[in-house]
Amino acid sequence: MSNRQTSGVWISANSATILRWGVGFTLRQRIDSKVPGRHRSTGRPPTAEHPSSEGHRDEHMRAFFDHVAHVLPDDDDLLLVGDGEVVEHFADQIRAGDINRRLDRRIEVQKSGPITERQLQARIRNFAGSSARRHLPR
Repeated sequence: MSNRQTSGVWISANSATILRWGVGFTLRQRIDSKVPGRHRSTGRPPTAEHPSSEGHRDEHMRAFFDHVAHVLPDDDDLLLVGDGEVVEHFADQIRAGDINRRLDRRIEVQKSGPITERQLQARIRNFAGSSARRHLPR
């Protein structure tokens, strides 16, 4: 186990849950997103008169990712867990920011559906190299 702190993030288009692990869990934060839901229409496809709102949604998603990224300490290793493409896009944005700021940290991505805070804690401890203490019956 290294002396580095580890932050874990479970992220979806709706929210992000952030936990920080060192000697124990020191940061718990939930950030709700303002990303509009996807609009699915059974009508005609978008045209110049009827533009798609996906570009607008993407801009909201980038702003949400920026907000979450700014909460994460620069020197923490990161475990990013979340829904399908959302966690991949978030990881890409984090890595691009790290390259621009010349940060060197370990980043791991795990795809997962919704998980509980305790499940996220267990994944973070495992990623940090500090497995949970087990109490065996006597």
